[in-house]
Formats: sequence, structure tokens, C-alpha cells
Amino acid sequence: MAGSPTKPPRKASATRKASDQATSAPPTLNRAHLQGFVVGCVAGGLGCVGLFNALEADETIVDTPPAAPPALEVTVGPRFDFYTVLPNQELDLNPDIEPAELQSGNTSSAQYLLQVGSFRQQTDADRRRGELALLGLEATVEPGDGDNGRWYRVYLGPFESRSEMARARSLTAQADMDTLLLKRESP
Repeated sequence: MAGSPTKPPRKASATRKASDQATSAPPTLNRAHLQGFVVGCVAGGLGCVGLFNALEADETIVDTPPAAPPALEVTVGPRFDFYTVLPNQELDLNPDIEPAELQSGNTSSAQYLLQVGSFRQQTDADRRRGELALLGLEATVEPGDGDNGRWYRVYLGPFESRSEMARARSLTAQADMDTLLLKRESP
């Protein structure tokens, strides 16, 4: 390596020396530092004056005796008036008034059905009826003619109560069968 050129050692730059001197020198205070100090002292002094005024105001309040609280009626436990009110009431049991009938004279003859499917082929409708029979539901297939041909509709019902209809709807929903609630007027 005797033939390779060697570089002379590098000298430290002048800026590096200046920064080394700045870090070793004590910090200097400038005008902004002095202004911040003065503002802090003034604000602290005002805060102390406000605190002393608040303490003096509290002492004057403490020196005056409190006013007597208004008299309160003390009751123990809940208050029930119906024990005294009910025995003193008189009931007018007029025999001319008849109780309302359970079923009014305007009973509608409507029947509620669930339609569980509508098919073009009777075999598909019979298959759906069989699926419902496996669920324990009795279905009927009714053919009907419409503008777009013959359809075979599968119905459940009519239901005597709302709970029977809800049970049938729940069973069909568990079997992934959509239902349609229908209202028919009876002849």
C-alpha cells in the first residue's frame, strides 16, 4: 500500500469549535426571559390577593348564624289513602245496567290464513304440503286461475287463535319458509 495516495488528516471546522464552546458556557438570560419572569410574578400576586379576599368573604359568612330550616312534616313509610277511602265509597249497582257481552253483535266473519307458497306445478305444491306435514302442520292446496295462468297456493289455517298462528309462523320460519298473512271474509 505504499503506492496508494493517503489523505492528510482532517482538521476540525471552526463552527464545530464554536458549538462546543456554547454548550460549555452558562446560559445567558435575554429580554424575553426577564419579561416572562415579571409577568409571572404579577399574575401570582394577583392570584394571592384574590385568594385572601375569598377567605375574608367566607369568614363573614361563617360569623352569621344560619337561619332556622323550615319545619318539615316527617312521615315514616309510604302513605296509602285507599285504606280509608275505599270503605267509605258507595257503589251504585243498578240492575238495569247489563254487563258488556264478550262478543259484540258486529263480529266480523273474517278468517286468517297463512300462505306458505304459490307454485305453477301441482307437484311442487304437494311437496310443500308434505314438508309442512312433517312439521306437524296441516296445509291445503288451492288451485286458482289468474291473468298469468294457473297457480297452486299452499295455505295453513284458518286459525282459531293468534297463538296458533304465531306457532305455525314460527315453525315455518325455522324451516326457512316465508309466509304471508291473509284475511278472508267468510261466506
